[in-house]
Amino acid sequence: YIRNAFASHEVVTLLDLIDLIKKGIVELKKKFSFFEKQSLTLFLNPFTSLQVVQEDHDVIYYSEKFEFAAMHKLWNDDFSAEENFKAFGKCAHPAGHGHNYIIEVFLKLEQQQCNSGLISSFEKTVKENFLDFVDHKNLNVDIQEFQRYNPTVENIAQYAWECLNGKFEIGEIHKITVWENDRTCCTIMD
Repeated sequence: YIRNAFASHEVVTLLDLIDLIKKGIVELKKKFSFFEKQSLTLFLNPFTSLQVVQEDHDVIYYSEKFEFAAMHKLWNDDFSAEENFKAFGKCAHPAGHGHNYIIEVFLKLEQQQCNSGLISSFEKTVKENFLDFVDHKNLNVDIQEFQRYNPTVENIAQYAWECLNGKFEIGEIHKITVWENDRTCCTIMD
């Protein structure tokens, strides 16, 4: 269906893609008896996905990844240098260091909320309520919350949740994952 729609220059909507995912679940259940209480995710590109959970076809999870660059200092002035290195590992440096972080925000929606304006309003909400505050910033200095708490990946994920929770016009946050690098991340869930 999708290939034919693109070939004939028809618009493929999010609802069309959700229907495709649901049909995929039905076909998988026919072919694989063990396909119970599972979900199927369609990655629209490397940064965006739609997910349908088999047991509740009316709930859709939409996610998008965003990148931001920031520096932070993981150093406790009350600790010795040895204690700082023990607590913070290679990230311990009295001058701080930077990362290219990735944040992935998952929104829980009802199917009828998946309209053409979802993606642009989603991106705008994340930008205005989180990215504009943290991108190319010194987290310890520029973000008031991190003057009290070390901006660890766990605290950054919690801060992102607090910045974004209740800010979306439709749906609600299901989870947020912040990656500091390809091996270190934190996920906050509802």
